Amino acid sequence: MPDAFAVRDATGAELVAGCALLARALDFADRDAVAPWLVQTATGCGGLALGGFVGERLVGFSFALAGAGGELFSCGLAVDPAWRGRGVGRALKLAQRERALRLGVTRIRWTADPLSAPALGLYLSGLGARLVAYAPELYAAVRPAPVPPDDVVIDWPLASAAAVAAPAARVEIPFDRRALDSAELRRSRLRVRNDMTRVLASGAVGTGVAVDRAARRAWVLFSA
Repeated sequence: MPDAFAVRDATGAELVAGCALLARALDFADRDAVAPWLVQTATGCGGLALGGFVGERLVGFSFALAGAGGELFSCGLAVDPAWRGRGVGRALKLAQRERALRLGVTRIRWTADPLSAPALGLYLSGLGARLVAYAPELYAAVRPAPVPPDDVVIDWPLASAAAVAAPAARVEIPFDRRALDSAELRRSRLRVRNDMTRVLASGAVGTGVAVDRAARRAWVLFSA
């Protein structure tokens, strides 16, 4: 399989493929899926819809809404399973940054699963974004689940990368969230919720992810 892909604006029928990819990646039911017509409307009002393409085939997708105060709020990032680990997600976020700066936007925010080591590794260690807040069961009322997911708030200042202090604390998260059964997932969510909330309350922010692949362990690193 070739490694070459290109990132560009997604338009028209490509938005249908992008929203379907996003729904699969986030385990959305039909009622939760993002409507392609809404994405198209949003891109005409300051939003961004970008795709990663191999030829004409869409293998990655990102979508962001225009937010308050000139920010963008990123509503999702998805990569086809066959293309994960090959730089598509990072390229989409960097293209999102470049387009945002061109529009005069200097900050992008989004939410993420605090138990997803690969995503947090990209956002914090790879892009230099920061984990700044914890939102327990943020979408539970509108997206019911056997184990209601928590979210963390990710803040990405775009103009310049701030210096990172040495880690002052770390919180262990699952190496592979998808390998957990319901009971393990519930225990992990409650433990990570308690640990991250305590560390954030001290004034620290998440700045990186450390992974021990041999031991199959992962930690979010927090700096004061």
